[in-house]
Amino acid sequence: MKKLKALRLIGILFIIFMHVSGAYGEIFSDIFYVSVDGDDANPGTKEKPFATIQRAQLAIRELKKKISGPPKVMIVVRKGTYYLEEPLVFTAADSGADGLAVIYKANPNEKVTLSGGRKLDCKWKRHKKGIMKCELAEVKGGELDFTQLFVNGKRQHRARYPNYDNSEPGQTGYIRPTDRIPRNAVDPLPDDNEDMTQNNPVPRGIVYNPETFTKKRWARGEEGIIHIFQAPHWGNLQWTVKAVDYDNRYIWFGKGGRQIGAKWTGRPISVDENSQFYIENVFEELDSPGEWYLDKQKGMLYYMPAEDVKLDDALIEAAIHQRLIQFVGDQYAPTHHITLDGFRITHTESTFLEKYWIPSGSDWSIHRGGTVFMDGSRDCTIKNCWFDAVGGNAVFMNNYNRDNSVTGCKFTEAGDSAVCFVGTLEFTNGSYKSFPYQCRANNNLIHDCGIFGKQVAGVYISRAKRITASHNLIYNMPRAGICIGDGTWGGHLIEFNHVYNVIRETWDHGPFNSWGREAFWCLTHSHGDTDHTDAHPAGRVKIWAQEPTIIRNNYWHGNVGYEGGYRQGIDMDDGTSNYQVYNNVCRDMAISIREGDWRTVENNIIIQPVVPFGVHVGHIGNHDIIRRNIIVTDSAVYYMNDAPPDHPVVSELNNNLYFQPTPGWGDRTVITVNHRGKPVSKYTFGDWQELGYDVDSVVDDPLFVDLDNDDFRLKPDSPALKLGFKNIDQSWGITDEFPDNWRE
Repeated sequence: MKKLKALRLIGILFIIFMHVSGAYGEIFSDIFYVSVDGDDANPGTKEKPFATIQRAQLAIRELKKKISGPPKVMIVVRKGTYYLEEPLVFTAADSGADGLAVIYKANPNEKVTLSGGRKLDCKWKRHKKGIMKCELAEVKGGELDFTQLFVNGKRQHRARYPNYDNSEPGQTGYIRPTDRIPRNAVDPLPDDNEDMTQNNPVPRGIVYNPETFTKKRWARGEEGIIHIFQAPHWGNLQWTVKAVDYDNRYIWFGKGGRQIGAKWTGRPISVDENSQFYIENVFEELDSPGEWYLDKQKGMLYYMPAEDVKLDDALIEAAIHQRLIQFVGDQYAPTHHITLDGFRITHTESTFLEKYWIPSGSDWSIHRGGTVFMDGSRDCTIKNCWFDAVGGNAVFMNNYNRDNSVTGCKFTEAGDSAVCFVGTLEFTNGSYKSFPYQCRANNNLIHDCGIFGKQVAGVYISRAKRITASHNLIYNMPRAGICIGDGTWGGHLIEFNHVYNVIRETWDHGPFNSWGREAFWCLTHSHGDTDHTDAHPAGRVKIWAQEPTIIRNNYWHGNVGYEGGYRQGIDMDDGTSNYQVYNNVCRDMAISIREGDWRTVENNIIIQPVVPFGVHVGHIGNHDIIRRNIIVTDSAVYYMNDAPPDHPVVSELNNNLYFQPTPGWGDRTVITVNHRGKPVSKYTFGDWQELGYDVDSVVDDPLFVDLDNDDFRLKPDSPALKLGFKNIDQSWGITDEFPDNWRE
């Protein structure tokens, strides 16, 4: 008891000491302060703080010249909004050391905003029809241009047709064309926007429907930007409007169309009558509260406020920078041991008309940029920050990055993806590691991103190795929750994530999606003419997917996607290989294995999937294993496509439990196998077992504790437990360590 009291006393004294020393969790030899009321001529003390973070950054560099070892230093930023005139750039000279990171921290319990924009001094005057205007001399002089406007902290919409309406994401707020512009139509302004190849044409434009298109004529239609879904609805594309031909109902495309990859097919940037679209940045369409238009010729900002917005008192801010914070270095002189902690980060520009890259053979292309852009860094941390309505990707780790973390952060309304880890295979040679390695996205809240780009993800991984995505809560996304674009190196860990209501605006995908279109992937086997294509082994896929990727203890669920489209919970798409998938719960969706090899799917729970659980396009002699899963379904179990009847669908398929409440399910046709070039085979469960599959599997009630309330534990007498199934740890989603001030 005396020992316990002594320990408590020591704890109390420690807390008092930490409070006196600044209430921070580490002891620092130097603490510099920054305040909006400070002065860069000050010494940076609490009483006389600096005015800018850049001045504090310089103070650290000066301090490092005076001391022998690494600095024990923190920069405390006091409440307020800091409009960064230039991006904050960290280099090796700003680095800390192992265990002694240089920390830039928002003062606890104070709201600190790092802005990539500018506060506008607007003297509003009435224009007409509820529209207000203010003159901005710096715009007319060419000193200021912007694509994002914020009023009282909220992003506003550029004047557009049709008006913004997100009541049914991906469907309302759009119209459809009647066709694409014919190939023989005469381009009014010929340029290089012509066919690249016969099989992969660049769309020249669309034919609008006069019944649904605006009746207004645009004086400066060439300033417009068209946002349009490509024909299969994998994602959307943006082009400038080159011209509008009102006689022929043509909308000609200018530059753009870079947002989708998939070079192997002629469809990636095709558009047709299914390609919903809207056009923004057109003055004549400024007719709805919250819309704005910037007239760069007159230097005039036009805005229609909502009824509850009092413009005389409103805060008007414009985004200026695309990248607000950069970590710049390389493998041999990295920027390292720097932490950003507790900031609201906002007001960055859109990037959808910038250069995009196709990093791998997946369907995706991506802009290599972000509000926080890391290229050549290691042991750096972004924690407890809120990325609020940034214009493009929020955090982008490009090429060499090692042991970095994004943790405890909130991402809302990002223009594109939230956290990206993307390397460059072509630069990875010799001893140079041009890819993210052992980096983490942990315990983050990510929702309602993909405002501009739709082929996006909460966490995106491509040409990287050993990336961890864990305990993230991701919802309301237009496409993926978590996406791995290729099988390069592998070794990723996807665990304890809670992902729901994604794929809201696109088609043919999953909350988790992956590809493996590397050297051994066969396009003909995958998408060729199955009547004239022989099945074959997958090849030496582990040359690429060297280490297994693990997907475990996640909860995937939600709606059925755009127009009820194809939806899998864990979608291991073309060529995905060397995966271990276990202890996942998929509700309203299943698990899909497409061509590839070395996938083990075990101890997962699948509840009433929209698309059946199974294998799509099998390989001869594969090493896939499906065992000890619980599948609750009202329909067929497996949809196995292109499997030759004379070879096993998988190497092991057994000890699974199937359940359908309607009596007699096991006596009906529950297995469908499409054989390559052969008639479709249909089996009852008994017939299926006679073929040697699921011989020890059973059809029975799994006896969940409380399925209606998402308690997926099994009662002690569950028949699944007798098959070897083990209860799943359901502690998915954000943890108690997630910052209270960012919780919703």
